[in-house]
Amino acid sequence: MKRQAIFQLLTILREETDDQHRLSQQALSDRMNERFGVKLNRRTLKAYLDELTEAGYPLNATQRQRLLPDGSEEIMQTDWFLEPMFEVSELRLLCDMLAGMAAIPATQRETLTKKLIHFAPPSFPGIPLQTAITYLHTPPAQQMLFSVELLCEAMQRNCMVCFQYGNYMLNEKGIPELQPRTREDGSIRKYFVSPYEIFVSHGKYYLICCKEPYRTCANYRVDRMLEMELREDFPRVPIEDLEPQNGYPKQLAEQLYMYSGNAETVCFLADKHILGDVLDWFGTDTQIESDRKSGQLRVTVTVNPTAMQHWALQYGKYVTVLSPTSLRKELADISARLAEKYEKDK
Repeated sequence: MKRQAIFQLLTILREETDDQHRLSQQALSDRMNERFGVKLNRRTLKAYLDELTEAGYPLNATQRQRLLPDGSEEIMQTDWFLEPMFEVSELRLLCDMLAGMAAIPATQRETLTKKLIHFAPPSFPGIPLQTAITYLHTPPAQQMLFSVELLCEAMQRNCMVCFQYGNYMLNEKGIPELQPRTREDGSIRKYFVSPYEIFVSHGKYYLICCKEPYRTCANYRVDRMLEMELREDFPRVPIEDLEPQNGYPKQLAEQLYMYSGNAETVCFLADKHILGDVLDWFGTDTQIESDRKSGQLRVTVTVNPTAMQHWALQYGKYVTVLSPTSLRKELADISARLAEKYEKDK
């Protein structure tokens, strides 16, 4: 009975109190009776509050002096509240992040949001589960959270995982459908990888791993992994065993757009007004200096060249790649082909 009453008291403190919503011992006693039909006298209630404090729960109260009939003074505690597990701003941030993650199916987003709100303090205003966010692309990754959980378990157990990997194809009805990759003989291809870390890039989840039988770093979209299973009979390849020239990425900029392959040093000029975009994509560790001759910014990054090619085309109006020469030539060739495609009829 005592143990149950303490948990019931903790429930009231967690659900009904915070710094802006405090309850006196009398109010706590009244709430215990109203919610659970438990009557507690002042001494018993104080003993339960002391036990919760001794157990490490972040209970707070205001101390006041009270004059006793015999003329002595007593220190009493009132206005009790339990520090919330999450601050209002933290809950809002977490809920907004969930609402903006199109990679997670809507039903799972709503379930996770409800779980978070369960820990909300009384000050939390609440949020509508049906947000005003519209997703331009809704992935059919119904097992995304399960896949992430399985990959985390594999990393914890230090073992490999096996999965099929899908590409989108038009089915007989002309609807895009995720279908597993196949070999030349038509059989479904299976991937055996050593998982190292999960990256989130532009709202998409990627697994950084080593694919058998190679000893180089690769990455795969988690939402395109199918029929995943743990292979505890195969230990994970240690990161230090990867080939040095194509090993684990040292910084996220190397994985721009999440292309696999060696990273190279790239130097480019950028208009000053896109400095924020440069920092968004490459991070604050990027080497940036003013170029007096052009009046632009000279930026040096270490990045995958294929990814840099796509980025340079995206910002082509404001960016000029200076090196390496091979990347400049590729961009020049692509630009020439684009000009030919869009050249006006003579």
